Amino acid sequence: MGLERWDKNRHQYLMYQSSEQHSTDCDRFPFESIPRRVFLDTNVINLLVKHSTHVFERAPIPADTEPTLSTDIEALMHVFHVGARAGWDLLASEKTLDELSRTSNVTLRQDLLEYAVGFVNRDIDDEDRWFAVDFARRLNNSRFTAALPDVSDRELIGNAIGLGCDSFCTCDRSTIVNKRSQLRQVTLKILTPAEWWAQLKPWAGLWC
Repeated sequence: MGLERWDKNRHQYLMYQSSEQHSTDCDRFPFESIPRRVFLDTNVINLLVKHSTHVFERAPIPADTEPTLSTDIEALMHVFHVGARAGWDLLASEKTLDELSRTSNVTLRQDLLEYAVGFVNRDIDDEDRWFAVDFARRLNNSRFTAALPDVSDRELIGNAIGLGCDSFCTCDRSTIVNKRSQLRQVTLKILTPAEWWAQLKPWAGLWC
């Protein structure tokens, strides 16, 4: 069972079964709350590259795909389908490139870095880039992100805030999503791909 139902006759996904369901989601996720400047965690970029045919070409997701992975793929497929016509900013950082550069498979590493560098160089001047690096360094040593056990996760969160992002999308449920309740002083929405899509879904018709 996927996030949305595919209509074989119309050859499209049906987002809602009734106007009442749509209205309920509009109330839950107001238009003003839509993420507009999103930092992509390294694992999200990995997924986008490894499953590019499913995300960007909307190829069917194999039935034997692990359920959580399947949900992440489908959610990003919907997000990027809508986002192709919207003006949101999607970003990454030099730290992202550092993490991707450790990929052991040479071909995959090259594909990941080639794709990710576009998010790193999205109209960001050197002053803002260095501010994000410095902010991440200072946040890394503060109590605000102490709940995150991984130093790299703290640095990426700091990069996202330093770059002025309003949201941070991650597939890392075990160490980031499960700890976000302890990061309430961090001015950043931490979302899984499915949660990102849930906030966009009521308004998808504006761009599709």
